[in-house]
Amino acid sequence: MDAVRLDTRELDRIARELGMKTERVGMRFAFQVEGSYKIAAAVDTGAMANSCYVEGRSENNFAEKASAAQKLNQKANVVQHPKPQGNVIANVGPCVDYAMYVEFGTSRQAAQPALGPAVQGLEKKYNSGKEWEEIVK
Repeated sequence: MDAVRLDTRELDRIARELGMKTERVGMRFAFQVEGSYKIAAAVDTGAMANSCYVEGRSENNFAEKASAAQKLNQKANVVQHPKPQGNVIANVGPCVDYAMYVEFGTSRQAAQPALGPAVQGLEKKYNSGKEWEEIVK
């Protein structure tokens, strides 16, 4: 499956300067990506938007999100994100198996991206320099 990756070097630097654990800041950012995705996601049954979740090193809500998605679309197959390893703090995105086709499009369907724009919107928000207080509180 394709992935949207976020370079967190600047986030890491800021977290160090503030004396915070990078993982804590990264998880807060991951939950903000999740929230932004749910707003931007294409809606047919609502299953895809409701299947978005954060798979962190020590927490996830896959079972809850998978159940919600399957109630909205009984044909939906769900797949759990891999557990973060190495320098990856969290994996964020929908767990329905058709989400990548909606995000990136197919030969028969135009892309309806939501995850990429969710990350880009937050990137712009935090690059403005005014919003860091919200994430580090």
